[in-house]
Amino acid sequence: MFFTDNDIAALNAQEAAYSLEFFEQFAKDITIYEDDDIWVVDKPAGLLSVDGKTLKVSLLARLERANPAVKLIHRLDMDTSGLLIFAKNAAAQTHISKQFIDRLPQKKYQARVFGKWQEVGATGEISAPVRYEPTIKPRHIVDPNWSKHALTLYRVVAFEECDGQVVTRVELKPVTGRSHQLRVHMVHVGHVIIGDPIYAEDAALTIAPRLNLHAEQLRLKHPILGAWMDWESPSPF
Repeated sequence: MFFTDNDIAALNAQEAAYSLEFFEQFAKDITIYEDDDIWVVDKPAGLLSVDGKTLKVSLLARLERANPAVKLIHRLDMDTSGLLIFAKNAAAQTHISKQFIDRLPQKKYQARVFGKWQEVGATGEISAPVRYEPTIKPRHIVDPNWSKHALTLYRVVAFEECDGQVVTRVELKPVTGRSHQLRVHMVHVGHVIIGDPIYAEDAALTIAPRLNLHAEQLRLKHPILGAWMDWESPSPF
């Protein structure tokens, strides 16, 4: 999603004008689970996870208005929707952040990609390093010479029709957490995620009103209780 300077100024002004009641209701509407230590929410598509350099409208900023103690742990791309976990104290933030460093949390995404890809039930992995390419910002690319590997597991779920085009619903599990990893890996195999404003073109872009990528499942250890916990958010597309 791209904004002009005028768009950004208008959005920032609108956000600044909202009441505390707006932010409290927003937080309530997207909450999946909350206790004294963690806060799991369902991020809407089209909202930054954290404030940008110029656009000061984000999920974290809104949650901070409802509860100033909230602390960031991980992020989703602006165009991606789905599950995010925040901490409500420093100890929980440190504990869960270490889990992410150690790749303990299990994440599963739903996506719809352009065209027919493999066969229903097919599984496999995509192992291809992903890096930022400054000459075509904000795009990332697969670079076989890049030192940091990126690994995604996949399962083909179904073939569907979207606006007269065949698309493939896939389940994606990122083992690593590189920026734009899932989006670039789908481009790499020749089946861009539909509605992707950065990587899709022509029909692949226009057949969907938004990026069809959703973080639908999250599993990790509670930072205080030590028990594994699971959350789910059904795909909105």
